[in-house]
Amino acid sequence: MTRAIKRARPDLDLVGVDASRRAIAAAGAAADGIRFEVGDVEHLSAGLGRFEAVVMFDVLEHLEHPRRALESVARMLKPGGRFHIALPLEDQPWTLHRFLRRRGWMAKVRQSGHVQAFSASSFRALASGAGLEVVRGRYSSHPLLTLADVGWYVYLDARGGAERSLDDELAEARGVGASLMRGLKAGVAATGWWESRLLSGAPGACGHFTCVRR
Repeated sequence: MTRAIKRARPDLDLVGVDASRRAIAAAGAAADGIRFEVGDVEHLSAGLGRFEAVVMFDVLEHLEHPRRALESVARMLKPGGRFHIALPLEDQPWTLHRFLRRRGWMAKVRQSGHVQAFSASSFRALASGAGLEVVRGRYSSHPLLTLADVGWYVYLDARGGAERSLDDELAEARGVGASLMRGLKAGVAATGWWESRLLSGAPGACGHFTCVRR
């Protein structure tokens, strides 16, 4: 994600942060002018600096203390700085995730470590309490992509989980079966993208929120 931002905006000075030393080492091997640091988002070091903007992708739902993480982000931002987050909304009204989760479905908790379930309104309240005002929101992961997501986690749960992500497995897999699976994954992703483009104003199971530090 950080390298994608750098390609789009080569004028920016970027710092990529992750809790995984392995991930940071892999990213740093092809840094492309980006600084990469190991860091815990709940306790970010002041040595990283203060920023005009911070982005976060698929992190908050994994944390025991999401409010602490947002307060840490607010401290890293300059006054008026922007924070953008992509966040699964597994407690969003009228979504399949909320329907299943409230009836005891725990496959996604077991297989992906999503220990928090947010709705758009609960995230807005949490962000406001941390000093971040949501100024824009849009949505992705509407019914078709949500159904595919649930189906994948039902399959993972039935086979007893996976040691690695599907992306890692497909990157190394060979043969006709692997090619078919890569094509299927690409097709699901493309369907989800077009679905989200058409329905971006309608609440979905993933939120994309832009906030300003007060």
